[in-house]
Amino acid sequence: MVRNAKIFILEDDLSFATLLEVLLKERGYQVETCEDPGLALKKVFDFNPDLIITDLKLPKMSGIDFIEKVKPALPNTLFLVITAYATVSSAVEAMKKGAVDYITKPLSSPEDFLSLVQNILAKKPKEDSEEDTQEELPPLEILFLGMEEVYDKVVKVAPTDTTVILYGETGTGKSLIAKVIHRLSRRPGKFVEVNCAAIPETLIEAELFGYEKGAFTGALKSKPGKIELAKDGTLFLDEISEMNLTVQAKFLSVLQNKTFERLGSLTSIKTNARFITATNRDLIKLVKEGKFREDLFFRINVFPIEVKPLRERKKAILKIAEYIIDRLSKKLQRDPLPLNSNSKEFLLKYPFPGNVRELENLLERAFLMSEGKEIEVDLGYLKALPFYTESKPSEKSGFLSEEVVDLRSLEKNAIIEALKKTQGNKKEAAKLLGISLRTLYYKLKEYDIKF
Repeated sequence: MVRNAKIFILEDDLSFATLLEVLLKERGYQVETCEDPGLALKKVFDFNPDLIITDLKLPKMSGIDFIEKVKPALPNTLFLVITAYATVSSAVEAMKKGAVDYITKPLSSPEDFLSLVQNILAKKPKEDSEEDTQEELPPLEILFLGMEEVYDKVVKVAPTDTTVILYGETGTGKSLIAKVIHRLSRRPGKFVEVNCAAIPETLIEAELFGYEKGAFTGALKSKPGKIELAKDGTLFLDEISEMNLTVQAKFLSVLQNKTFERLGSLTSIKTNARFITATNRDLIKLVKEGKFREDLFFRINVFPIEVKPLRERKKAILKIAEYIIDRLSKKLQRDPLPLNSNSKEFLLKYPFPGNVRELENLLERAFLMSEGKEIEVDLGYLKALPFYTESKPSEKSGFLSEEVVDLRSLEKNAIIEALKKTQGNKKEAAKLLGISLRTLYYKLKEYDIKF
């Protein structure tokens, strides 16, 4: 038997679905069941099953339609279909669409069913994908909670070759959304990510395009660039606004011609990569200032998606917090704890300039410090922030309402206050603010803060 194999069951007959689930779990398989095809389309990608067992006759969508929608995004997943009629035509059509076999209901023999599943899984090829080693994505219903319109756009654009740009503040999850687009696409290649702000300006060209041996001092051997590595896959360029004008021109050429050369080479390399970019800055303003090429802007702005900041997803905050706490409990091997009422009230009022990333840092700190049966968010380190006040009794949480807050000026002031408190120690200031050191350096540049 294939140990720990994951099996997803889509079946609207709950009694039959339960029977299959019990049989499979008794054999040691991980099993997820769903009765609604629409909900299954959201759940199945998170579960990433080895085998999907789906009924052919389902409400709103047929099993064959479900296979057609899912198979391109899960090319290594196998499909087994269920039919109550065992008609040759339905079985043949299902197999043409990618199913490997079919079973009838009611089951003729539970043992025959289990033997069939075992044989199917034994033939499943081992995946050779770098993506398996990457971080696990949060469930789609959590990632897109409070911005369902973004999910609808992602589902529509993912199967195409269209260039996508994600606009949103730091920490809103743009990188995760880019990974979802890649996983839902039809692309067999890898997801390759480049943060343009994290690579020195002198190295970004070599990092993207690669180089030949001897192309420059220190180039002791040839090396492929990120564009080359993303062939047939997806290249995600985060913080593209930080790319210098010289590299912008070369990248524009790649978008137009789908070819490029390594540094030190005259040989053109063709790429079939799909490009996704992201920024937290106003590109139109940068174009007007001459800091971003207008022609490149129009090339990457084909399908823009706005990612909401956390403060505009108020109804989602507590559910996202619950998910983060559950994940932390597994990471730290501790029992999950609920948030106390004061902490819930605080989370709902706090404007989260660092967005979901700041929420994660805040909860991890609170979870580690919790000694009772509830989690209490520690406000101690937040009192350095300029929008904290203890002089307004009407604001129980001690924070001004978000309606009167100029968030950009507050963010700038918060950074300055944190640096003052840490006597210029940027690493400690980043911890105090709940952001990464890289993000802090980016913000110092954005707000022209000299410290």
